Amino acid sequence: MQAIELATTISAQGGIALPANFKALYGRDARMILLIDDDVLLPPPSADRLQRQQNLRQALAAVAKAGTFAHIDDAGTWQREVRAHASKNIC
Repeated sequence: MQAIELATTISAQGGIALPANFKALYGRDARMILLIDDDVLLPPPSADRLQRQQNLRQALAAVAKAGTFAHIDDAGTWQREVRAHASKNIC
């Protein structure tokens, strides 16, 4: 993995343009870390998103409390077995 640092402007449509000397990267997947000046404030997460996160936390806590998956010693092995079983039952 390579790290490339450059300064650019995010377009009004949300696009980030790479200079022509990075043409070999056009069309490639990349991970980005955006460093934005402190004077730009991002909106807080929406109430809907916060509610979904809280609902998910509650559901996961209920599953943990019920011990639903407590019998699984090795999650990777269990997952492979479930997938193998499911693939045999696909029509």
